[in-house]
Amino acid sequence: MKRAVMFMTGIVVAGLMQGCATNVTKPSAAPKPAVVRFGTFSNVVLEPVVFAEPFTAAGPNQTAAKKINELLMDQLARVFPDMNSAGKKVGNTLIIKPVIKDIRFVNKKARTYGGAMAGSSAILMEITYLEKETQAVVARVEFYDYASAFAGNISVGKSDIKMLSNIVTQIVNYSSANR
Repeated sequence: MKRAVMFMTGIVVAGLMQGCATNVTKPSAAPKPAVVRFGTFSNVVLEPVVFAEPFTAAGPNQTAAKKINELLMDQLARVFPDMNSAGKKVGNTLIIKPVIKDIRFVNKKARTYGGAMAGSSAILMEITYLEKETQAVVARVEFYDYASAFAGNISVGKSDIKMLSNIVTQIVNYSSANR
């Protein structure tokens, strides 16, 4: 009887340690430098984060986009202090367009109830930097990050939230390096 209980306990624990596969794929190439340095622009406008179809419907994905938007506004303001300012300077304008191309975000509720079985989180974003006046693409780069199911289970969802912070850090670092 003890062996049967131990065996079943082992099966249950092993099942809880497993995660679902995530189909979000990594970009195949490293980000290329911008054609024009971002520091040459007089004005910088950050547009709100939008989704590529069909990712708009899921509630956790909306939560993730809202968090990314907040983090981008806060952290890119350190790179571009006059970003989105009302008093526009004379000169050309850089528009930053963030798009979530693919996402699988496991929120805290799903992580709490499903543990590792809720699966991993992953995100693929495309950021397009445009010159407003000519609509010329200055840079178009993809950024990817993920949080494993097991790490999400151990941290009770904190690694899933950290993934959002990590993707924003990648975007900010790229913007800073190309300033």
